[in-house]
Amino acid sequence: MKTIAWTGRESDYDMIDLTHTLRATIPFWPTHPKFEMQQVSSLDDGKESSYHSVCLSEHSGTHFDAPSHFIRGAKTIRDVPIQKFFGRMAKIDALGQAPDSQLSAEKILEFEKSHGMLEAGDAALFYFGWSQFWEHPTRAAEFLDGWPGLSVDAADLLVLRGVRLAGTDCLSIDHFTSKTFLAHHRLLGADILIGENFANLDCVPPWSFLAAMPLPIENGTGSPVRAVAFVGRS
Repeated sequence: MKTIAWTGRESDYDMIDLTHTLRATIPFWPTHPKFEMQQVSSLDDGKESSYHSVCLSEHSGTHFDAPSHFIRGAKTIRDVPIQKFFGRMAKIDALGQAPDSQLSAEKILEFEKSHGMLEAGDAALFYFGWSQFWEHPTRAAEFLDGWPGLSVDAADLLVLRGVRLAGTDCLSIDHFTSKTFLAHHRLLGADILIGENFANLDCVPPWSFLAAMPLPIENGTGSPVRAVAFVGRS
């Protein structure tokens, strides 16, 4: 595999936005507050400025879970070193994974055989194709029903590889009917961030660079992010 090295020159990269737009119609976890935005002041009403109030969950839209989301006494999103939010990213194609199923570690090993090994400090994002249902005009309900996730053995392999974060284009990294959220516990328990609701992973090659910055929320169990993939120009 060709080694990917960051040169630091913007002109060497195409940037792909991996972030869903925040608005009132986006999907959300049933027990979390939905995203709401209200006009407080408007230039159209003769005010000196325009601005809104915003109500949202820490886990609204494209976001990171901090370890404290599931692990008592673990790091909050503000405690996570800023270096974790930037670095090499593997996009692991999981298209065709059956609804409500658990992706096995074998899928990760197949990726490594074809594209090179995951290394300590990498990000691993799984493309299930679920983002196609996000705010779909006729199939939006499918985003909230039957999504696949990671198996325990897949999560354990990511822990063994020492990745810095794992992500998905689904609502959760655990499969739809999971009651124990074992992938969350395995990853967050190993101080590995979890990213959910990523967009446009279909536009990203197997290797790129990821920058995804959260808000430094005090005691936050997570945060929405603006996630961007930097893809080297050949």
